[in-house]
Amino acid sequence: MSAREPLVLVLGTADWNAPIATNQHRAATAFAQRWPVLFTEGAGTRQLRWSDARRVLRRLSPRPATAGRALPEGLHVVSPRLVPHHAASTRALNGALLHRQVRRWLDHDGPRLLWTCTPFTYGLHTRADRTVYHLVDLLHENPGVHRGRLLAAERALARGTHLAVGTSPVIAGHLRSQGFAPVRCLPNVADVEVFAAARARGLPRRPVAVFAGTITRHKVDLDLLADLADVVRLRLVGPVGDVAGPAWERLRARADVLGTLPANALAAELAQAAVGLVPYRVSPLTAGISPLKTYEYLAAGLPVVSTALPAVEAVPGAVWVEDRDAFVARVRDVLAAPGDPERTAVHAEGHDWTTRGRELRALADELLTT
Repeated sequence: MSAREPLVLVLGTADWNAPIATNQHRAATAFAQRWPVLFTEGAGTRQLRWSDARRVLRRLSPRPATAGRALPEGLHVVSPRLVPHHAASTRALNGALLHRQVRRWLDHDGPRLLWTCTPFTYGLHTRADRTVYHLVDLLHENPGVHRGRLLAAERALARGTHLAVGTSPVIAGHLRSQGFAPVRCLPNVADVEVFAAARARGLPRRPVAVFAGTITRHKVDLDLLADLADVVRLRLVGPVGDVAGPAWERLRARADVLGTLPANALAAELAQAAVGLVPYRVSPLTAGISPLKTYEYLAAGLPVVSTALPAVEAVPGAVWVEDRDAFVARVRDVLAAPGDPERTAVHAEGHDWTTRGRELRALADELLTT
């Protein structure tokens, strides 16, 4: 590494080996194609639950993490050992701990780029030559989050940020209201090549509706899915989070719950289905969501039926956005006449991580050279 080569620090909100790769993993991977990158795993933005115990213990263990997501050349993962609580009482300690663990970036004698997905930077944005805040969810709307504290952290960060990126128009509007400028809107995209390859194999289609994504009761309308499973064959693919309650018990008894699948297996699953679902609750949190699964479905040749999410309404092609009462009927209609997969897949072209990676590197390069 030359003395004047940039060093990129990505502050994540998830572990590197999280079951589903999101913007933070993709951005870090894209940057590593050109510059050295430190990816700092998330210290959390909400209160801890018992379900977090294994993750906390792993973070405290001196042993290296088990193998998971591949590490690109030039990318190093930092698992910060911080007090998992963002408050005035922990600010000094957490700041000192985090600064010590990213000392390589702080001591770098070339340009330092901070690409943060969390507003809790503990002053690292003041040490960066350029700072970008990349927001993919309305974090303050998540359950268990101290709303006022998080919003205050965003407003403070806005004063020292050179660019903010939001993944939906709603999130971009929120960023502007918090004082960020300039703001770019870059909706989520997908691994189009993986799903297109599975589609090209010509696997036989089944009259099946599928949902691929994290299953949690605060995002996914479990009652709606249970109603759907009463009348169509339904398959669920993805990690199962907080789902406790009668709706989940009813759904689990009726649907095929497959759990998390590797990317190629997920692509094969979608390539054999007939309709892809975005069955999110309509709430202040989901109003900002740009579901990357929309383009996964389209690339696999699947028409999409979604609840009324603003970001999905903007997607062209074989995409139906319905209110809750019409959702089940629309799925049944699409299953009866799913259309041509090749024509459906055209609408996913260009909405891929390879193209987005080039866009992100261009944004970073522009910031670093101005």
